Amino acid sequence: MLSPREALITLNLLPRLGSIRIQALLEFFGSAELALHAPKNMLAQVPRIGANLAEIITSWRDCTNVHAELECAECHGVRVITLLDDDYPSVLRRMADPPIVLYCRGEWKESDAERSVALVGTRQATAYGISAARHFGRALAERGCTIISGLARGIDTAAHFGALDAGGRTLAVLGFGMAEFYPSENRELADQICAGHGALISEFPMLMRPSRTTFPQRNRIVAAWSRATVVVEAPLRSGALHTASMAAADYGNSIFAIPGPINRHSSDGCHALIRDGAILCTTPEELLQDMQWTREPRQMELFEEAEKTPASSAAVEPIIPEGTGILKAIQAGHDTLDALCTALGMPSYELSPLLLRLQIAHQIVPLPGARFACCR
Repeated sequence: MLSPREALITLNLLPRLGSIRIQALLEFFGSAELALHAPKNMLAQVPRIGANLAEIITSWRDCTNVHAELECAECHGVRVITLLDDDYPSVLRRMADPPIVLYCRGEWKESDAERSVALVGTRQATAYGISAARHFGRALAERGCTIISGLARGIDTAAHFGALDAGGRTLAVLGFGMAEFYPSENRELADQICAGHGALISEFPMLMRPSRTTFPQRNRIVAAWSRATVVVEAPLRSGALHTASMAAADYGNSIFAIPGPINRHSSDGCHALIRDGAILCTTPEELLQDMQWTREPRQMELFEEAEKTPASSAAVEPIIPEGTGILKAIQAGHDTLDALCTALGMPSYELSPLLLRLQIAHQIVPLPGARFACCR
């Protein structure tokens, strides 16, 4: 029988599902285990699923092997983190469609999100764009920023190298599985990042190859993990503009654009962003000033802030009004979906989404046998 983690990873291995549909399954059934063992006709009733995907889900034993997946990850030095794990990045929990599973090689830190800057742009970068990206990456990393990019050719590569030049930190969010490296010439760069300077991160199964859909999908993670997004060089049709749009619309992040020569189409996207309200940026210092990152916090201020925080604030408060009743019912022994429905007088279609939200907030945890327990 699959553990709760293995069931979640198995759902992530299934083709054509994706994080939004998996969340719909979790909200409907309350756990990945119940979703995998649900009958086809019930699966077809879940929003965004339908008959074709229901057929795929019910055949999960024939098309997935979670144990082989975990062995492959271990062979490549990759950690597998699920949405229900303690060490899932908290900055990604704010996403409407957070990655269900993350594959990580190297080390990310919670502090990486404090001064995180996404440097993005075209793969067909000019010498001007590469120089600018490397300069910004180096200067911002020297000031304690973590550089976020996608390890693609061109601007991404230059941004990562800039952070390494400064001995700083950088995170590379990949549009493919860790066992399918792309582009091949960046393997050495990836190794340098993982050697104490950051991490490679992917939501895709180990053997997933890059495609036209995987790169736009990974862009939402770049947008969510960064507090500022800098488009270094990009034509009008560019994934970098898509990343900037999501960063602004979904997370309220500050968007910066570096201007380029007016006679080169490689900077048309940056100029369009500036016309639409992005912040024109010509030096890293301008970004630091606009983000109010020019001053390092004094150590005494950190202690003063800690003293101002009452000890009682460490107590876990339910994130939803119904949370208290659900937590008390689970503590009283009503630890299955059916038992909770009876104890609380709620139908399963109302209770399941609440249980999922409590799991994501790490206030309850699923157990084998489709049971739940409160986190201490």
